[in-house]
Amino acid sequence: MRRAIVHNRTVVERLERLGAVFVQEIDEIPSGAVAILSAHGSARSVVRAAQARALRMIDAVCPLVTKVHAEIEGWYRAGRHVLLIGHTGHPEVVGTLGQLPTGAVSVVCTPEDLEALDLAPNMALAYAVQTTFSQRDAAEMIAAIKARFRDVAAPRSSDICYATSNRQDAISAIAAQCDLVLVAGDTMSSNARRLVEVASAAGCPDARLISGGADLPRGAVLRAKRIGLTAAASTPDSVVAEICEALRELDCTITETPGAIERVRFRPVSLEPLGLRSPEGSIKDRLARLRTDIDTTLEAAIGHARGRDRRLADAMRYATIGGGKRFRALLVTAVSDLVGGAYDQALRVGAAIECVHAQSLVHDDLPCMDDDDRRRGRPTLHRKFDEATAVLAGDALLALAFEILAEEATHPDPAVRAQLVLSMARSIGQDGLAGGQMMDLYPSARPRPDDIFECESRKTGALIRYAVVAGSLLGQCSAEDRNRLIAFADNLGLVFQIRDDMLDSIGDPAVVGKAVGKDARAGRNSATTLLGLEGAAVQSSLLESACHQALDGFGPKASPLRELARFAVNRMH
Repeated sequence: MRRAIVHNRTVVERLERLGAVFVQEIDEIPSGAVAILSAHGSARSVVRAAQARALRMIDAVCPLVTKVHAEIEGWYRAGRHVLLIGHTGHPEVVGTLGQLPTGAVSVVCTPEDLEALDLAPNMALAYAVQTTFSQRDAAEMIAAIKARFRDVAAPRSSDICYATSNRQDAISAIAAQCDLVLVAGDTMSSNARRLVEVASAAGCPDARLISGGADLPRGAVLRAKRIGLTAAASTPDSVVAEICEALRELDCTITETPGAIERVRFRPVSLEPLGLRSPEGSIKDRLARLRTDIDTTLEAAIGHARGRDRRLADAMRYATIGGGKRFRALLVTAVSDLVGGAYDQALRVGAAIECVHAQSLVHDDLPCMDDDDRRRGRPTLHRKFDEATAVLAGDALLALAFEILAEEATHPDPAVRAQLVLSMARSIGQDGLAGGQMMDLYPSARPRPDDIFECESRKTGALIRYAVVAGSLLGQCSAEDRNRLIAFADNLGLVFQIRDDMLDSIGDPAVVGKAVGKDARAGRNSATTLLGLEGAAVQSSLLESACHQALDGFGPKASPLRELARFAVNRMH
């Protein structure tokens, strides 16, 4: 990574532990390597230098900084001189200056800087603002610019980042009521330093920047009757939690004051420069067809035969049709395609797997198990219908799965069908899904990492392993290739569940489609409770590497499976 991706040492150190290497200049990066550019934005000369060294480049520039770059380029083309309100030498300002030829932009930070400019009053100008600048100081500078110059173009909307302005507004509202304001952040962070200035200007007699709990000014805290605590936009939640815990140890009572609710979500950075398509996007393309085909297959299998209970059939449809990632179904079709199997046969096996997966979720959501109210963004089946119907619908889906597998349409060879049925039974019984669920509900008093991984390999991994095994049975697959695929599946199943554990800690319920934080509230063991988020991320990375290594013998044909592995590690739902 070229320079600090964000101005927070805690974030940088965490990335270093995960394997990132930080350099100051592009020429320090080996030719052909992956280069990630800072969120603050980079000069065009930096991008050209990276291209000249054949670097596979990911530009992690903040979209709000990109907005400023687009604005100043438009004004330059329109013949206007640009005044950039910002701090000289800040990486964002340096990167913004590097978008235009030398002399096209003048940086001003104070009214004195503005007065020192040798520009005619009738000169056509435009102004832009550093995204982490103080709102109060920016307003003062904008007023001074408009007072001195007659022809001034302005941004259509404020350049100051919403995360910056929201935090400045929030601390301004409470600073005067506080004897001490603590800003959690890094000295490198302009956003953090501005918050200290804003708190002081708003009337707090003592505003300080601290990097964590160990940096807490004990004497000032003990003297203060009321303390305000805020954090820079780049400060991790873990640092805020650490400071709160340190305050509690000094007998402080913590009350949260509601601020602005930030709902802005940016599209993930593209992986195209690495020679990879985004796993989310590529898989979504294939899932579009598969979802329709799976739903059609499930609808036909559930059927509308006379004499059957309509409520039971409706509950079965509610559990299976029109929702879910279809990850397991996509996996069985991808493996089958790799080894020469037929799509329509793989589709039927995928539908059977989705029946079992849906049954496991329906029963898992019941009050006697996880007692969940939401699943896939809507009420769980027992909330939509009732508990008895949920139990029976799950039972019926399990039976339907075996019915689909045993039918001749799934494969003309009875031996293959028998193997599909036998493998499924073993995957969901005592040595598979059911056994894993028991380990989850009744864990050992002192679980070890191996215990957690064994539980997760059964609870989630067993059905993923079955999808791979079933796909290999449908095609002409050698024993050697099947063993490679099983090694891939074992690692994939575990990494899929570890990501689920991580999403339970960091996921957005609106995106995940169900409640999060359940493991912590229930005191349940998981990869994150045992290893921590960073440890779980490291384990995921190791497992992903093992997935790719297992596929090496298949060459480029295994690209769809590699995409599925990347999706499993990086998904947000």
